[in-house]
Amino acid sequence: MMFETDIRPLDLTLTLDCGQAFRWKELEQGFWTGVVGKHMLTLRQSSGSVAINACTDDQNVVRLVRGYLRADDDIARIQRALAKDQTLTRGMKRYRGLRIVKMDEWECLVSYTLATYANIPRIKKMIDRLCTDYGEPIRGGEHAFPTIRRLGEASEKDLEKCGLGYRAKYVAGLCESLTPNELKSMTRLEYPDLKDRLLELHGVGEKVSDCVSLFGFGKLEAFPIDVWIVRALGRLYHVKGSYRKLSEFAFERFGEYAGYAQEYLYFNERSAAHENACAFSEVR
Repeated sequence: MMFETDIRPLDLTLTLDCGQAFRWKELEQGFWTGVVGKHMLTLRQSSGSVAINACTDDQNVVRLVRGYLRADDDIARIQRALAKDQTLTRGMKRYRGLRIVKMDEWECLVSYTLATYANIPRIKKMIDRLCTDYGEPIRGGEHAFPTIRRLGEASEKDLEKCGLGYRAKYVAGLCESLTPNELKSMTRLEYPDLKDRLLELHGVGEKVSDCVSLFGFGKLEAFPIDVWIVRALGRLYHVKGSYRKLSEFAFERFGEYAGYAQEYLYFNERSAAHENACAFSEVR
């Protein structure tokens, strides 16, 4: 069934193809298909609206998509706050339609645990296999992301068969360490406490904890740091150092919307490397 909702500003391709989430595929230009919760969806942007093709007549699909795309984020307000940073101001409007997604917390945690030392095609392949083997079948021929309980029934060797390699022990460890109720209770934690709790989990380091805090738990002050961000901070701000040092710099510089600043810097740095098209200029 077809639904439609107004989300502005939005660049759907920029949002779904910038490495935040891993279950989206572009069928043809402007048409994106993926799974959110227990629904297979095809999204298409037309001006300021998003057309939703879903294998259900459940009106809640609109609310699901709006929540996933964080439709209530006031991008104008966020960019005004970040505009205090002159480096971001120079090119930020180019990425005005880029939105941070709000993934399911468990799916996000497992996905980013799998993402360590893997490129995006490999990450997608591992997640697709996990979903096919352990996820609940849903309408449209896809599978939902497997639950903690379902993955917990699999042995480490079973998980290795999904192409996880050494990451299988980390996924198995997550299933042993967490319950659905505990994961739900973690949504009430403030970012510093949430990050500390995530870092207690086997296989979760600084970067994964920040990715999960931002894309899973919606903590917009989280600032994940990977090789692209290290390059961006060094090139634009002339700052180098440990993960913690760079995190402190980012929070002091970008504040409560550091996560959006991270996405702008990340996408800009990748664009600069691949297309020689850099929107930001370095601090003088």
